[in-house]
Amino acid sequence: MTCYMRQMHWLFDALALPYDKDNRKLLDRAIRDELSLPDEYHCPEVWAAIKSLSEDERAAMTSGVQLRVAE
Repeated sequence: MTCYMRQMHWLFDALALPYDKDNRKLLDRAIRDELSLPDEYHCPEVWAAIKSLSEDERAAMTSGVQLRVAE
């Protein structure tokens, strides 16, 4: 489910979250919600969506994920 997370240490650092199983699941859900990706998307599809984002879009995604995690 969260295989792309190994590429996302920058997001954990930006959100000051430890890189552990619970936080990986939490961020996976928040990223999917923020990018409006269906649950049926597998890891490569989610990673492809993230990689296709521009720097500005990634910054916006990070802000949106941070808000979702804080809820």
